[in-house]
Amino acid sequence: MVSLRNIFKSKKEETSDQYVEVIPTQKAEEVKIYVRVFRIKDPSEVKAVVDSLRERNYIVFVDISGLNTGKDLVEVKRVVSRIKSVVDAIGGDIAAVNKDWIIATPPYVRIWRGHQMSAVEEVKQQEEQQS
Repeated sequence: MVSLRNIFKSKKEETSDQYVEVIPTQKAEEVKIYVRVFRIKDPSEVKAVVDSLRERNYIVFVDISGLNTGKDLVEVKRVVSRIKSVVDAIGGDIAAVNKDWIIATPPYVRIWRGHQMSAVEEVKQQEEQQS
């Protein structure tokens, strides 16, 4: 027969070496700026470029070599003008990288147009600043 003492007796807490490992989960960082590359072969394809710029979270590289075949420079000028007008309207920045590539940015990104220094010039400038 079970005595009342055994029933109401405090049970010893079991101690164990077990532990629960807490693994922190990484939050996916919300991306704020994207870089998109467009290769325009037809003037009608400029709409996708313009729409991306209007979203204001894309830095856009545009390859216009498909239009720049020498046949019809009017179409090239029209495409570049349309992209430039949208960039100006949103307050962004635009620059030609070379004859085939254009870069356009949202309002909070500026394109650096300063003097490009060679590695030798950079070293000389750093030496002058240190002395």
